[in-house]
Amino acid sequence: MSNEQKCFVLQRTKNLQEIAAWPNSAVPIAAQVNELIPELCKVPYDYLYRDSGSAMAECTALVWEYTGIDSFRGTNLDVYNFEAESTGAKINFYKGHIPDVDRNHFFIQSEDDLDKIRFNGLESGRIPYLIEFSKRQNELCGLEQFPAFCAPWSLACNLYGYENVVMDAVGDPEFLHELFRRIVDDLSAPMILALADAIPGCAAVSLVDAWASPPMVSVDMIEEFVDPYLKRLAEKLGGIPVRDAGVWGISKLNENDQKRFIQFLLRNGSLSVYDPDVEALTPEYCRKLATENNSMLLLGYSTSHLESASLVEIVEQVKRYVLAGKKGPTPLLFFLNNIGPFTPVEKIHTAVAAARTYGAQGADENTPFMMPE
Repeated sequence: MSNEQKCFVLQRTKNLQEIAAWPNSAVPIAAQVNELIPELCKVPYDYLYRDSGSAMAECTALVWEYTGIDSFRGTNLDVYNFEAESTGAKINFYKGHIPDVDRNHFFIQSEDDLDKIRFNGLESGRIPYLIEFSKRQNELCGLEQFPAFCAPWSLACNLYGYENVVMDAVGDPEFLHELFRRIVDDLSAPMILALADAIPGCAAVSLVDAWASPPMVSVDMIEEFVDPYLKRLAEKLGGIPVRDAGVWGISKLNENDQKRFIQFLLRNGSLSVYDPDVEALTPEYCRKLATENNSMLLLGYSTSHLESASLVEIVEQVKRYVLAGKKGPTPLLFFLNNIGPFTPVEKIHTAVAAARTYGAQGADENTPFMMPE
């Protein structure tokens, strides 16, 4: 990619960097587009996710430029699978959708299998693919971006099975604690440290943890099994900041548990709220929480609304979220939840244009909006 072609990268990263000057900056836009990339580029999923890290980096850059979004979350790989695959778990690949761990036969069946949990080096699994992807992305965009990884709780669910993890949290917590110790000490920490030497840009480690979202877990489980092992991982990484993301479910909790769960979310110094929680709690309430806790706010806009709503309805919903979210002393990041693979492109462009229009400095409810061409 030539310097002229890289201009979009410079502008998008500038939009993100200027958030440090809040409130004298615009609202940046981020998104998750795992399934959108192969669909827009018309390339089989298994080729992009398994066979060519370079091709995945190139397609990611093309979609990044085409959509007008400032930042893609987690480099948009199947970030739940790399650790599991490196230790020997089977990953199923498909031509028509994203890869997933084999859920018919989990890698860990009993205590006898715990010794199988270990990092097997930079040549194991798709680690070479991950390094190839990151280096090619750096060449294309001039950015050093360290990949995202799977948090200990969600990794345990992939290795041992969600139902088994939840049942043992109640019935055999001693075994579950040992499982988490092995995951952190023998797999996640050594893998991330090895990759930090192989891939530039490890200023912080972003983790995804969808399985740790209420009502799939209780707040008691989060406090006993999720939070402590995130802290343990941070300690093992020697001070590299660890940020857990992709967790939702605030609106599924009672008032007391909401307060406890919000404190867990705030440990990163920011408050991330994703639909359906934003709609249920209202963006105004989310802004109130962020202001009260002096935290940056992320509002995640519904994938289903983006797919099913009319263009006018999309503009109104984005306008509402952005205007409410930016009305405070701490920054707002507008986030498009994992965009569906068959979402019409005009809807994506409309949502981005609405976020740009109403996220601009000085924009308010009376600011005119023009549909993108």
